[in-house]
Amino acid sequence: MQLSQRKQSILKPSKIRKDDEGVASVVGTILALIVFLSILGLFTNHYVPAMMAANEHQHDNNVVSQFSELKQSVDNLMMYSSSSQITTLSAYSPVTLGSSGVPMFAVGTQGQMNVIPQDGNTIPYFTVSFNYQLTNLGVNAVYHLTSSSGGGVVVNIPNRYYVPQTVLYENDAVILGQSNGQVMVAAPGFSVSTLGGIHLNLLELSVATPTTTNLSYAGTNTLSLSSHLLSFSKNTYTLVQSGQSTPNVNIAIGTPYPLAWLDFFNSTFSQAGVLYGTGYTATVQSAGNQLYVLDISINGVSSMTLTNAALAVSPEE
Repeated sequence: MQLSQRKQSILKPSKIRKDDEGVASVVGTILALIVFLSILGLFTNHYVPAMMAANEHQHDNNVVSQFSELKQSVDNLMMYSSSSQITTLSAYSPVTLGSSGVPMFAVGTQGQMNVIPQDGNTIPYFTVSFNYQLTNLGVNAVYHLTSSSGGGVVVNIPNRYYVPQTVLYENDAVILGQSNGQVMVAAPGFSVSTLGGIHLNLLELSVATPTTTNLSYAGTNTLSLSSHLLSFSKNTYTLVQSGQSTPNVNIAIGTPYPLAWLDFFNSTFSQAGVLYGTGYTATVQSAGNQLYVLDISINGVSSMTLTNAALAVSPEE
């Protein structure tokens, strides 16, 4: 008997075709994303902070310049009022609250402005006191005068990439302050003459608001400060000194920045030849809450020319 043998066929696995082009596309896309994210990270971590620091620094300079323009406008109002005897004068000065940002990456830094009216001993304030004499019908009478002013305009700039700064306008002086120092950018109306004795010329400038309360504004926009001169007067007094060691002029300044004022007085007296210790003394006391009182005592003053002015400040958006 013959047996038939079937031939078994062996199935071989088919070869899978490899798609090298698909793998290359995926790898290329990943590499492109890595390069893009690296460039984006470099831009956001280095260029954006550098650009924002430059923007904030530029904004600080702009505010200082704008406050200097405000002071110049007020000085012009007082000078014109002195010559024309007109007090119904006004001026406008822009103040930019915040810095610009970087589109799509960083918003601008907001600033805050406060207009602080005069309110007794509320800082900032400026007080001068002295004895003077008047001759009437051959009789010399001695009187005591205490004159006060106060109020101001301040812009707080809480920079995120640059040093936070504050710009303050008080008693016709512009002061720039930050955590590691303070400087008087524009000097107030104060001068000393030593020709034939010590003669002082002093300005007291008060700030008022329409509502007699603090006005506060915040943002990055630009405001227009409307300044109206309410009153202006100028008088010269012959001073009296009760003793050789008794100061006959006392000045008290309530301010957040006493060192800027102290440097100004030291420089002014030094240029006039008035020596510290014999001609004048100065002390700084804390009033709490980062506020201070600077007391200046001046000896041997022959005359005082005192100018008093009142200014109404109203921000307009």
